[in-house]
Amino acid sequence: MSMSAVKKAETISHQVTIRDDMSNEQYHSIDGISSSAVKAVYKKSLAHWKGQKIVQSAAFAMGNAVHANLLEKDKNLVIKGPKTKASAEFKAMKEKLTKDQVLLTEVEFNVANCITRGALSNPVCSKALNHPDRINEISIMAQDPISGLLLKTRPDLMIESENTVYDVKTTQDASPKGFMSECVKYGYFLQGAHYVYTCQLAGYDITEFNFIACEKQAPYISHLHVMGPEVMKWAMTELHKTLAVIARAEEEVNYGTGWGDYTILEKPKWL
Repeated sequence: MSMSAVKKAETISHQVTIRDDMSNEQYHSIDGISSSAVKAVYKKSLAHWKGQKIVQSAAFAMGNAVHANLLEKDKNLVIKGPKTKASAEFKAMKEKLTKDQVLLTEVEFNVANCITRGALSNPVCSKALNHPDRINEISIMAQDPISGLLLKTRPDLMIESENTVYDVKTTQDASPKGFMSECVKYGYFLQGAHYVYTCQLAGYDITEFNFIACEKQAPYISHLHVMGPEVMKWAMTELHKTLAVIARAEEEVNYGTGWGDYTILEKPKWL
């Protein structure tokens, strides 16, 4: 852990751990309430949070590859494989991967590089990704004094001198309207609030959250989306409501859906 991280942790009265030497796998093995847990409870239910599993899909692998290209390009984590995943060569290469490496087919590898170039060709996105004060993928665990829960977060990119954390998202549509739709659908606003709040609990002067949205198909446009103050205020309120629900469930050891026995479907107002 860096000296700056140690000094941060020493100034906080509640439980805080800050690590800049933790692998992605180590971070995910730690018990704590992540933004993924919050999104699952908020968008669906406690049962979905407890039952969720990480699916190693092609889209998941592509997202990891782009993250590695943009944030950990010096670690050689993205490996170019043969043309098909069904080949004996691909399967043999997969067996030799380290935990954080990503193996892609030849076509996927080229697409990941196109997405990466798209992000770096956007001046605003590139400035953040190459900022001299940036901290990439630092692991933060902090106890929430309100709910009592241990929160954890691993921001893709933090620039404390600008009070901002960033998250890189691969997406079908980086346009303002299209990405707004994805934010609502997938609960990204609560993710932003969770990141900012957890960083604040750890002593970081973070107040803003930005998305670097990278399209996954040609022409591979990337665009920076900033969470405005009104949506951040709303998301913080929803975050604390959701944390209270999780804390109550943990205390009662009750992780149901909360949907009741059945639902009567009524005609929506917009139909």
